[in-house]
Amino acid sequence: EEDKLVVIRGGPYLMYGIPLILRPMTEYFDLSCEQMSRVPVWVQFPNLPLKCWSPACLSKIASVFGKPIQCDKLTSNLSRLSYARMLIEIDLLDLQYTIDVFMPNGSTLHQNVVFEILLKFHNHFHVLGHTRLLCPKVAARTALVQTKADG
Repeated sequence: EEDKLVVIRGGPYLMYGIPLILRPMTEYFDLSCEQMSRVPVWVQFPNLPLKCWSPACLSKIASVFGKPIQCDKLTSNLSRLSYARMLIEIDLLDLQYTIDVFMPNGSTLHQNVVFEILLKFHNHFHVLGHTRLLCPKVAARTALVQTKADG
């Protein structure tokens, strides 16, 4: 049990650069009932001014979206200046695609945000892996309503 907790809390874990989500296994291995909306996602901040690339500033910007986890190496080393990139635990229920960054000189920067590999997420049932369009619960309800209407 203790080893399991060490592994689960020890992340972030990445496979080919994509965050791997680890959760304790549910009783009877029923993953369909798991409700979660907070997941780690790589987030890009295109054309972010270099004044905002300090670890403190990047962390502050990332915290608008959720819990900052880490910067990628190219961002930390200032090796790729077209965008800053951070791994952030975000809430899929509250996605923002632009934010306002208040600069030290008093101006406001309207910063665009790019989410890499956003997972399919059902907003109503808070389930990862499918959208409302492909939801078996919605399909079952629709079939039930149609049956009642026919009957």
